[in-house]
Amino acid sequence: MVEFKIQLDESIVQTFGYKQVESYLQDFVKKMLLKAAAQDVLEDLKTIDLQNDKEWQTARHLAWQQEKHKYLISQ
Repeated sequence: MVEFKIQLDESIVQTFGYKQVESYLQDFVKKMLLKAAAQDVLEDLKTIDLQNDKEWQTARHLAWQQEKHKYLISQ
């Protein structure tokens, strides 16, 4: 694990409070981790050909059959 020490202008901490600044920084790091994970997924998707993947097509078809009532108007 890497430890960062940052310096903030004291007025920021006084304006927002220590807990809120700490919470903001923790949320920011969580978002960075999610972004990194999303980038990994996007890289993986480049190697996957969903148009020719029979299992994916079957799952997509079954999902549509199960959920289409939410999107189609009954007549």
